Formats: sequence, C-alpha cells, structure tokens
Amino acid sequence: MTLPPGHTPDDPEKTVWDVVVIGAGAGGATAGLAAARLGRSVLFLERGKRLDRDESVVKGRPSGWLGGPDEALRYGFWPQPLFRRDGESEAPDYQAFGCGSGGTTAIFGMVMDRLRPQDFTPRQFFSDAASSTIPEAWPLTYEEFAPYYTQAEQLFRVHGTPDPLAPSSAPLLDAPWPSEKERAVLDALTACGLHPYRIHYAQDRVPDCSGCPGMLCARSCRNDAGRMCLEPAIESHGASMLAGCRVLRLEADRRTVTRALCEWNGRQVAIRGRVFVLAANALFTPAILLRSASREHPNGLGNSSGLVGRNLMLHVSDFLLLRMKRKSIGVDPVMMHGISLNDFYVRDGTKLGNVHAHSTPIAREATQAFLQMHKRWINYLPERVRGAIASFGSYLHRGSTIFSTVVEDLPYAENRVVPRAGSDDQVTYEYAYPNELRARNWKLFRAFSAAVAPSFAVQPLRPIGMLNYGHACGTCRFGDDPAASVLDRDNRAHDLDNLYIVDASFFPSSGGINPSLTIAANALRVGAIIARRL
Repeated sequence: MTLPPGHTPDDPEKTVWDVVVIGAGAGGATAGLAAARLGRSVLFLERGKRLDRDESVVKGRPSGWLGGPDEALRYGFWPQPLFRRDGESEAPDYQAFGCGSGGTTAIFGMVMDRLRPQDFTPRQFFSDAASSTIPEAWPLTYEEFAPYYTQAEQLFRVHGTPDPLAPSSAPLLDAPWPSEKERAVLDALTACGLHPYRIHYAQDRVPDCSGCPGMLCARSCRNDAGRMCLEPAIESHGASMLAGCRVLRLEADRRTVTRALCEWNGRQVAIRGRVFVLAANALFTPAILLRSASREHPNGLGNSSGLVGRNLMLHVSDFLLLRMKRKSIGVDPVMMHGISLNDFYVRDGTKLGNVHAHSTPIAREATQAFLQMHKRWINYLPERVRGAIASFGSYLHRGSTIFSTVVEDLPYAENRVVPRAGSDDQVTYEYAYPNELRARNWKLFRAFSAAVAPSFAVQPLRPIGMLNYGHACGTCRFGDDPAASVLDRDNRAHDLDNLYIVDASFFPSSGGINPSLTIAANALRVGAIIARRL
C-alpha cells in the first residue's frame, strides 16, 4: 500500500487550528477523526512517520531490536529505550512501542475487547490492597461507555463471537470459519466447563494472511488506527499532519494552553490551537506535561494534584503452552482467528483477568520466547541441534496452543514516569512489583491449569509474572475530584480549559482486558465533546 499524497501545511505556524492532536495512535487518531468529520480543522503532530506499508518496505524489516532511531522509525517503532530507575541507578530497557501513523496499533495483535461492567467499580475486589490508590468507581459507568464501544467496534471492523459471560452487546462482524485446530480447542475447553468465544479482533483476514506479528501489515488486513482513523481524517475530512514532529513542551497561561513548541524538519515551530489533545502514550504523555513546567505551573502542566506520571499500571501477560492430551499430533496447526475466555476474570471474589489464544503466527513468537528463555544452554549446542530444536518448536504447534494471560495491575502512587534528566526526549520509569500482583498471577495460572487438566497439559513458556509494557496506562487518571485525579470525566485537565488526554493515561484502573478498544471508544466520546465546544 503506497501512501496517498497527504496534507502537510506549508506554514503550520500561520494557522490557529481548532484541534491540535499530539500522537496518532488509538486515542489521538480516533479523537482527531471524530473532530475532523464534524468539520473542525485538525492538525496531527506525530513523532514518527506517516508509515509506508508497501510490501517491499515491510518485508525488509530486520528481526529483533531495531538498532538505531532512523531504522526504528522507518518500521513504525519508538526510537528510544525506556530507562528504569532502581534506587540511584538507571538502566536502558528496550520495549517495542509503535511510533508513526497508527501508533502501537500498527504493530499490535489486533485484540479489541470491552472492559467488563465490574471494571467500572474496581475497589470492591481489592479491599486488602490498602496501599493502592484504586478508586471505588470510574467517573463514568459501563452503560455510559457502551454506545461508544459499539461505535468503536464498527469503526475498527471488529470480528468475533459474543462472550457468553458478558452482557449482550451489539453484534460483531463474523469471524472466519474455524479451522480443525480451533474447533478441537473450543470443544475441549467447553468440555472442561469453560465458556470460550472467538476472540474480538480488528482484522479482516485475507487469503494467506500471516498475521504480521509485531510488524506493519502490507496487505490491509489489520484495521489499525492509521488505516481506519488517521488516513480517513486526512484524505476525506481535510485534517493535516506534521510527521516527524517532536513535541518538546506545551506553553500555557493560567488556564489555557496556547502553543505546542516542536522540532520539525530541523527547526523549531510553535503550533497554536484552540484545543490541544495529548495522546502520546501513557509513558510519554506525562513526560511532556512535566517538561512543560512554568511560572504559572511550577510542578508541570495540569499537575496541581501532583499525580501526573503516577499510578503507572502495566498488566501481566504470561505465555502458556497447552498440549492436547487426547488429540493426535496430526491436528491441523492453523488457527484462523483466535480464542478467548473470561471464566477466571473474577475468581473467589478476587479480580484476575482474561486468557486468550492468538492465531498461529503470533503463537509462534511465544515459542521463540521459550527458546530465548533457555538460551543460556541452547547457545552452547551445535548449530544443527539448535535448528532441530527450533523445528521441533514449530512441530509442537500441530498439537498445542499458546494462550496468553492479561492480569489486572493496580495503581500505586510510587509507580511512576518522569522525564529523564538531561534529555528532552527520553523517559525514566519506576516500578515496584506488588506482592499482591505476584500472588494473583499464580492464582490465575493454577486455576486455569486445574480447570483445563482433563484435556490439556499446561507449561509456562517463561517465568510467571512478565509485565506487559504495551498495556501501560493510568499515569493521568480521570475522576471527579481534582485533588485525586488529573482529568475530569470529559478527559479535560482539571487545571486547564482546553487540554484533553485521550490515550491510556486516563485509566483509573487497568481492568484485565487489552485496553485498545476502551481507548478508542473513549476517544470517540471525547472527540465529539471537543467538536461540540468549538
């Protein structure tokens, strides 16, 4: 897919834009589309490129960490490591975040599922987590969110079947006909007394679809925010975009953001707007706000509560290999769609999370994670033996399935993000792994393993309790109390009249579901609010 001509203003400083959107991922692209299609002038400021998803570019992507910033940006990845602070020391931490049109959705696994109603009243499940800042309730109810969930499912063309344990919702697009393997796994899980459903995917599978795990899709299968929101906003509704635009800070008077100071095309520019929308990722949005400290806002922009950057939540996602006990190794290895279940979402009054299986290409990455986990001894083996082990890993997929967990992480004030000292681009994070999270990880693993034992043997593919940085959220939470939150129920900063945040920063609790659909649904809600006020 080659890029259309696009709309890059010759002199972006000349215009006072209705809406300036910082970041073009699930939140920013969706909110920008919502405002642009209602006739508002929208300018996207995106750190990465307007990505070229031509097959020749996508196939050229090297495996593993992309060694330099230019190479990372070319393939849609954030060009800098995070830095993890432990005491007085800091160390680089290489995590894969999207950067460019579509943000992380351009390389994500395409899961777009709803939070469950109980996620909107989270404290009831964690009475023993006294040091957590988890609130009694979100400022909005599930019922208020539901219409926007439906809009987001339609916008991103979500396919799947209903969750038998969830409230009824709007019908989704059909999932592909299940393969022999999917039917066998679905039947086996049902026989164990569980309630599996076809996973909720923002994907239009085409013939010979490979799933494009962890990389751009050249064939228009993945319905990411770049394809479904950013490009229509630009091509059909007159929005503009500055690609390769690094936002350094926001300038504001006492109640109003006036300009975004940026580095673009080798020069500094000052972008003016009536409304500013931050959607740079829950790890990077708070860093921009904290870098924007001024005489009027000495602790950082929108930070009178002192909570900007705090309450970082990450989720835990473990890979579990399920080996069928009563099925021949000759089972078709292909998964046409994927499987999900929420039988362990709440277990014995404790909130755990979701368990799901992606389609085969993504599962193959989990096998590589297993090999990576044992590399200390595998690397000493002869090359032909290492090749045989890798081949056996692929062979295992014929009689096995990789499931992944999503375990809810709780907010703690000490888990936080700050700008890295001496840098105008990098961030440092601090994260103390809670004991209660470790206990819930093991509770989910043991409960799931016991439930499926009649049909499957379960083996972790890496140590239990691995954090999922792609699900970072919570660092600018919304709420009704300005002393206990950064944003109001409309996602507008309590301290400022024209600053909104629509990435996963706004989550006051993380739930146990992939956050993508909730980000998009909320962005549609907030985009409409912004358009109405202009």
